[in-house]
Amino acid sequence: MVLDLSGCLQHYDNHGIFFEYPDIWEITEEIEPDGDVLITVSADGACFWAIRILASSPAPPDVVGSCVSAFQEEYEDVDEYPSSGQLAQMPAYGRDLEFSCFELLNTVSLKSVRGPEFTILVWWQGTDHELGDVRPVFEQITSTVRIKKLM
Repeated sequence: MVLDLSGCLQHYDNHGIFFEYPDIWEITEEIEPDGDVLITVSADGACFWAIRILASSPAPPDVVGSCVSAFQEEYEDVDEYPSSGQLAQMPAYGRDLEFSCFELLNTVSLKSVRGPEFTILVWWQGTDHELGDVRPVFEQITSTVRIKKLM
């Protein structure tokens, strides 16, 4: 079920990307020295949705693979599942992960595509008790991501 958020959406339009997110959620942006950009959208709790713009345009399987490796190094017993779907109106390379932390089951969704000028990675993460409410919102935010041509 997709929630109707049309009356409370904020538009993010910067760094060659566009997406919509709930206007009551907090958004942060970090620009790294290498030119990469990280934008995070979060509500109350530990769950979040994020997009990373990778200026060096690495291949999506490499981007997602690096993330999977980082989670496997940090947590024991990370379960990995192939994930399909689209990101920015393109077929995305993706993986879903599940792991336990502080006796809570956590789920992570990773999706990546390479555009003409950079690669993007979208991931969201949350615990099972939070995702019941916010997973449809995360999926809706992801469905609005677009890559714009930089001038």
